[in-house]
Amino acid sequence: MKIDFNSLVILNAVVESGSVSIAAQRLSISPSSVTYAINKLRRLTDNPIFTRSKTGVKPTTLAHELNTRYKKTVLMINEGLGIEGENHESDVSKTITISTYTYIELWISLMTLKKESVINNGILNFITHPGTNDERLMKLRNREVDIDIGAQLPNDPSIVSYRLFSSPFKVMVSKAHSSIKDTLSVDEWSKNQHIEWNRINSETSSMMGDAQIIEEMMVRKTHITSDSSLNMMMMCANSDSLMLIPEYFCCCIDELLPVKFFDIPFVNSMEASLYVHAHTTSLKDASVGGFLNVIRNYNC
Repeated sequence: MKIDFNSLVILNAVVESGSVSIAAQRLSISPSSVTYAINKLRRLTDNPIFTRSKTGVKPTTLAHELNTRYKKTVLMINEGLGIEGENHESDVSKTITISTYTYIELWISLMTLKKESVINNGILNFITHPGTNDERLMKLRNREVDIDIGAQLPNDPSIVSYRLFSSPFKVMVSKAHSSIKDTLSVDEWSKNQHIEWNRINSETSSMMGDAQIIEEMMVRKTHITSDSSLNMMMMCANSDSLMLIPEYFCCCIDELLPVKFFDIPFVNSMEASLYVHAHTTSLKDASVGGFLNVIRNYNC
């Protein structure tokens, strides 16, 4: 596979501008010439280079990788000619695109502050976690994301998966709760209102039955739901509402929010597991592989 340099020049312009028309203006060529070059790269690599969005075009991880190599090539040429460029090699950053829940975004971000070697000179790019398995698989196959962290996906020959965490559930309660202090009873579970993270159902698996047939789960008073785990945690910390969360989410939360955790006050077999998924090609990237090794062995 041979990729001509001119195509990479055009790719860089589109990545930097986020628009085919703007890239064409900057390069003084027609938009059709830009489209032709991008389509040529897509045929050569047999993978999408950009996807369309409401705000323009979004580069896939392959586009980011090609753009990084282009920048390194330009840097080497400039150094060979003795020309000082604006960037140095250490400034050429690898973008790692991650699709996951909002709390996991926070957990990973805090991890990078404590342990800078997590991404070395890379850039973490978090995108909205899709609501369906089909969407998640499509983004992985198309390499729109490097890493997907969430509920287990169906088997796919191009996707590598492993379990990151597995745990029972806990009940999260504000430390300032008006009535729940040191213990949580079934009566308090029933009387208080609940807020629910919508993704909880996809995270729940049962070893001895299903959460949907547990009476205490069915009759609880849920008054707010959200796709954002972090928003629901903030709401729980600042109200008398109860929230059911996987125990692995408890890591670091009590350092950030005024909350406390209790065992579920009735017999249940609910368990949650969190999985990491990545395209086999993405795993060949040293930055992605190194990042995955760190989060697999990281403790709060």
